[in-house]
Amino acid sequence: MKDFLFLNYNWVPNSTFLFKNFEKKGHSIDIIGEEQIRDFIPKCGYKNVVIYLHNDWTFPLTNNIIDNYCPDSFLIQHDDTDCDQLQRWSNRKPDLFMQREYSDFTDSNFYGGTHDSLGPRISLETTPVEGFHFPMDSLYDETLQEKKWDVCFIGRPTNHRRNAFINKLIELSKGSLNHLKWYIQYDYVPQDDIESRRNNQTHDYYKEIINGSKIGLNFPGNSYDSHRNWELASSKSCIIQPRLKVKSCNTGNTPFTDYVTIQDDFQDLEDKILYALENDRWKDFGQRAFDDYNANHTPERCFEDYYTKVMKYARK
Repeated sequence: MKDFLFLNYNWVPNSTFLFKNFEKKGHSIDIIGEEQIRDFIPKCGYKNVVIYLHNDWTFPLTNNIIDNYCPDSFLIQHDDTDCDQLQRWSNRKPDLFMQREYSDFTDSNFYGGTHDSLGPRISLETTPVEGFHFPMDSLYDETLQEKKWDVCFIGRPTNHRRNAFINKLIELSKGSLNHLKWYIQYDYVPQDDIESRRNNQTHDYYKEIINGSKIGLNFPGNSYDSHRNWELASSKSCIIQPRLKVKSCNTGNTPFTDYVTIQDDFQDLEDKILYALENDRWKDFGQRAFDDYNANHTPERCFEDYYTKVMKYARK
């Protein structure tokens, strides 16, 4: 009998990092990805099964494992997709949902309905839901800390809710705040456009921008738990953004509040930018975000939080 079976996307670095660390805690584990799932037949029992694989073609395979080989295992659904509703990825109702986008908008009374082949939405009753956030590596570079820009925003038009925010940035940068030094990059570079990606979105150039900006603006696109929040915090940039909606950063979890808050309709954005620049408040906010990230939100700390939440319910 092993402790954990993880049905994983092995090419996803965040889930793979979290799952592999269970072994470092002394647990016996198996991690099965897309490349192994067709041929995988359990050779032992598992106290706990964690399902993250959720392709249409993997459902029959993962359901066969869960229903016929692990019927008595504690079932955990790990969801780090951008969906803030609880999805249904197995015939059996999970015993625990680990939901990255567990937010103010999540209906925690029901799950399912995402995949018609697995049936309608089902009442959760008393099934627990726990939140977590991306385990993002620090992008801090001491050699790039000279502040060349007053305000930066880097993003892609992957979600329409960002469009009005970008229009506001352009309005401010060309109007009432045109005396500031701005860096705004908001474009979509196709995956196969290698040359453009080299020129416009290289990792090193991105690090230079966020380390070299007094203020880093963030506005949610596909996800409320965005990469940008943690990248800016780790780079000692003063973050200006709407209140974080994910429960993993709220009181009772691992709070992150070291940023300048704007309204969801960002009508106070100009005032908040000027507030952060006045008397160099950006330095204090940037330092506090940096300290908070390193104390509570590094990949290692994210794992400890994730592990504690899982082990509160998991079969020992």
